[in-house]
Amino acid sequence: MLPVHDVPLRVALLSHLAWRLRERSAGELNAAGLDRGQLARLKQFSTVDLGRLAARRDLVIGVRLEPASLRAALRAMARDDDACALESYFLRNGASWQMMKALFKIRRKLTLERRHEIGAWRPSGRNRLPDFKTRERIFRLWLAIEEPDPRRRYYHLHQRIPYLSIAALEAVIRECESEAARRARSFAHAQESDP
Repeated sequence: MLPVHDVPLRVALLSHLAWRLRERSAGELNAAGLDRGQLARLKQFSTVDLGRLAARRDLVIGVRLEPASLRAALRAMARDDDACALESYFLRNGASWQMMKALFKIRRKLTLERRHEIGAWRPSGRNRLPDFKTRERIFRLWLAIEEPDPRRRYYHLHQRIPYLSIAALEAVIRECESEAARRARSFAHAQESDP
């Protein structure tokens, strides 16, 4: 338990405790080790009384953090921060609103608003694709990235080819995957036809 010495914070904690006693049953607070008589008295205290009680140094007031839940909360915050940073990166580097919707679950209107907020400009219309040799190189890099999360995978791809927008990279990947699927179907069809 971490002791709380700041008097205004102690008053706030005691006020919260008194409020919970008035609003809810005392079962949860009984489980914390406080007896019914103490709870009944706290419940009747005015704000002035709570202030006088909080100022007493012989009253120990503390905060307890559960290590497992703190660890889980810190991990969740790190994931949230990472997702927010990735979202901004994608917006700044020309991801389409369709991609933002697919990867980040952000609607078109919100994508446009956020793009405007961070000053990210994206040309309208279709993406101009690089030459065939560059497209093949992009697709080879894409296949070599062993990242299961598509957001991280596009991020790593863009890190290797930063002169193209993420939307252009997405278009190249989509085109190459369609072509690879078409070739696989043709090969399978030829195998079935060949006795």
